[in-house]
Amino acid sequence: MNEFFKNNMKEILKDEYDDFMDALSNKEVKGFYTNINKMKDLSFLDSPYITRHPVVEYGYIFDYEKYPLGKFSTFMNGLYYIQEPSAMLVSYLLDVQPNDYVLDMCAAPGGKSCYIGMKLSQDGLLISNDIDSKRAKILSGNIERFGLKNTIVTNDVPVKFEKILPEFFDKIILDAPCSGEGMFRKDNPAIETYSKEKVYECAYIQKQLIDTAMHLLKPGGRLIYSTCTYNTIENEDNIQYLLDHYDASLVDLPKTSEMCEGIHLKEAIRLYPHRYNGEGHFICMIQKNGIPDRKTYKGIKPYISKSNKQLLDTFYSQYLTIHSPELLVESHQHIYEIQPQFPELNGIKILRNGLYLGECKKGRFEPSYSLALSLKKEDAKQYYSYAYNSDAITDYIKGMTLKGTQQKGYGLICINDIPLSFYKESNGIVKNLLPKGLRR
Repeated sequence: MNEFFKNNMKEILKDEYDDFMDALSNKEVKGFYTNINKMKDLSFLDSPYITRHPVVEYGYIFDYEKYPLGKFSTFMNGLYYIQEPSAMLVSYLLDVQPNDYVLDMCAAPGGKSCYIGMKLSQDGLLISNDIDSKRAKILSGNIERFGLKNTIVTNDVPVKFEKILPEFFDKIILDAPCSGEGMFRKDNPAIETYSKEKVYECAYIQKQLIDTAMHLLKPGGRLIYSTCTYNTIENEDNIQYLLDHYDASLVDLPKTSEMCEGIHLKEAIRLYPHRYNGEGHFICMIQKNGIPDRKTYKGIKPYISKSNKQLLDTFYSQYLTIHSPELLVESHQHIYEIQPQFPELNGIKILRNGLYLGECKKGRFEPSYSLALSLKKEDAKQYYSYAYNSDAITDYIKGMTLKGTQQKGYGLICINDIPLSFYKESNGIVKNLLPKGLRR
């Protein structure tokens, strides 16, 4: 293992260094949190391999080898998000309020964004951004799975937001790209690509991201900064850089006995695998000083053609028990539901502008997988609901058709009464509309 890393850890941990190194040989720890907007009671998952997270509301730790939740059908319809227990603390500690405007700057794959999004009301706003296009698509897919309507997913460099939304956000998450020292026991490539030069390169990028975050944060707003690494160069030194350059103060984070204070920074949290049941992490909260003031920004202007609005209304009235949304945006026949607080993001690459409803083509409206995941069972006039471990659900996820009951048209396939996708039935055959890329 890299000598620079080992020497740093000896200096930081002193007498605990050997215990720390021993912990790196243990298997990784995995957790999950439940999607409270879909189902608060997951008693059907009751298992001796699941325990409560010691801190995080709705959070759990599980034995992924004996109880592989990621392979369960309930993962596909967004009943929970699998996330490492230390990383889960970040979005929880941010203490988001229902009407907050939040930016997740480096959001992929989406564990922090999904937690934030489910805690926000429909008057709140989450912009989830990632600069990497492949990772941003994964992020968008997880936002979709969680059924979030209050979220915009973007794929751009964060600095572009400075001209559009200065001092706009109440809360910002900066889970900064880092050298990954906290992942060494589970990610051998992280060990292989690690170097002293990489540490300093990451620290330089992190300072740039901190600058952007402070320009986007409104006075009185809070930034939570986190990394999955241990060295002070990417952690405490960067926090000191922020305090030296901006009018801001530290927020003391609550700690359990398993958590350590930052190095000469008692307000921060350090997590080590020999002390805390999770991977390595650094977390610090900063408040931007000043009087809170939400400025007025130009919002997205709704637009949909009269003919496409009629197709959408017809679908809703025929197959759903709810009214079609009022605020809509049309793009090349694709229809999105937006919220009145959505800002106009000219010049920003947008992957997901609110909730994707579906596509208008050949005189009809075809509903999306996203729409199905955002609904409740009772929102549909027709549905089939199966147990999560039933043969019918196993077959449906494989892409097979199911035997119907002579219904006609669209309805919802549900897992334990929670929608998974639309189907279309004709002549007693339930046609499978689960996206082919998700079948397994």
